[in-house]
Amino acid sequence: MLTNTKAKKAKSTEYDYTCYCCKDPYKGKREQTDKSKRFCKDACRQAEARAAKKAEKKVSRIEAQLIRWYKSTHGLWVIDRCRDAGTLGILLGQTTASLFELKSLHNTSYMCNGWGQDEKKSTFHRCHIQAHKGTDGSVGALHPINLFIGDGHTNQTYGNKLVSTDAGLKVPASKLKPEWQVSKQATNEQVAKKIRKFLGKEFTEYLSQSDAIVMNQVNSLAQRIYNKQQKGTAVQELDQRYTKTELESLQLETLEAMDAHQRGKDSVSKHQSERAARATLCVYADELERMANTSPSERQRDNCRFMLSLVRVLGMFIAQMDDQQGLAHKSFLPLGDVEWKPLSHFYLNWQRPWSKPTHQLIDADREFLVKNLTEHCFHALAGADIPQGLLRARLLKRLDVATLVPTVQAPDDWRFKAFGSWEKFIEGLYADAEPVWQALLHVGLCTSEQVEAARGGVLESLHTAIEKGRRVYMRQFRREVKGKVYPAWGFKGYPAYLEFPPVIAELLAPQGDASLPLAA
Repeated sequence: MLTNTKAKKAKSTEYDYTCYCCKDPYKGKREQTDKSKRFCKDACRQAEARAAKKAEKKVSRIEAQLIRWYKSTHGLWVIDRCRDAGTLGILLGQTTASLFELKSLHNTSYMCNGWGQDEKKSTFHRCHIQAHKGTDGSVGALHPINLFIGDGHTNQTYGNKLVSTDAGLKVPASKLKPEWQVSKQATNEQVAKKIRKFLGKEFTEYLSQSDAIVMNQVNSLAQRIYNKQQKGTAVQELDQRYTKTELESLQLETLEAMDAHQRGKDSVSKHQSERAARATLCVYADELERMANTSPSERQRDNCRFMLSLVRVLGMFIAQMDDQQGLAHKSFLPLGDVEWKPLSHFYLNWQRPWSKPTHQLIDADREFLVKNLTEHCFHALAGADIPQGLLRARLLKRLDVATLVPTVQAPDDWRFKAFGSWEKFIEGLYADAEPVWQALLHVGLCTSEQVEAARGGVLESLHTAIEKGRRVYMRQFRREVKGKVYPAWGFKGYPAYLEFPPVIAELLAPQGDASLPLAA
């Protein structure tokens, strides 16, 4: 009887639980009201403790990343834009991916302007499609699809006027909530924390996935000076002790002098980079291609694709020149293993058609073409309509195709080994030539039949290059002994980089000689 009572009592003290870690059901003898403390075994309890510790480390890293973010150049720019707009609404619609794209756009704009240039004197600005502050109370979103890198002077002339209703991204005044407002007096830290709360998980993931965020020069120097002061590792001590906040409030020049003093130097030595601003056509080519793929407006995408084709053709023409301008535009005409000047320029003086054009007139005409084209590139990126027919005619009356077939250079031994085979080498030739052909084809400077013939012409040019290379190679085997000439003394065959590729060998086989039939 006593045994049955104990069994009933033991049975009544068992409770049905679900493990907080593995989610498996189990029975427990003690009542646990706190679900976060219910574990089926010690292994689950230890696993949850490790997960909690890992989450705590992640939170600590995110907090550190947030501090570095609002002290970085990019973070300060975002904060200044929010403060200037007076609202966080300009960040509406941001995702983790778009935040990374926004950072990339911001960093690219600095690369376009060269190293160490004053922001107030930058050639290129980060321009809005929908105005940063609209006349109707709306704001332009600080979003990659509403921003592009463009000429600073043209951007200032646009101001905040409405250019397009279907391009870019605008936040209407009716959607701007009072709790999103940002005061002019708010500190960078306060605005940053408000941004984190506003964007929530998207911003937290952005901080979590980012590498160590680099603080701007002022904050980096302030941190370095403060660390040396606290650790006593400076060669020379400063005249007084500073707090970190005091150091961060000083000008860059003052911090540089203090840093030099701590290192025992008498003067500040600044690195002067020779990197110049990118060529305008190169900048617009990248931005037109980006907007042609991401713009929400089909009309704007079409305009950007059209302008991109014109820019590529003009860029190729400038890349042909043997001067600094040609070097700056080499990305339009990448010449790996070929020599090629596909375009020619002709100038007609309508007042004196019989006169021969001078270099000054040709240069002035080319500069006019570049200026006119870049202005319309800005218009296309800003969402405005452009006169496609006029611009195409303006280009076609100045440029013509000189040759569609590049002059191929036979590879040497190390170059051929880098490719590994003739198949890869020929693929590289076509990969370099195809963008040029397609750009000329898109503008109307050639036909698809001419391009197809040019593809065969590349093989003919390669055949000619190999024959030339063979003649040069054979010179080392030429010997003259006792008045008798031996043209192939010790010759044991051509190296792999001077053997005809299989595709050329097949064309040669039916004829049985070293000639190559002309491309159809």
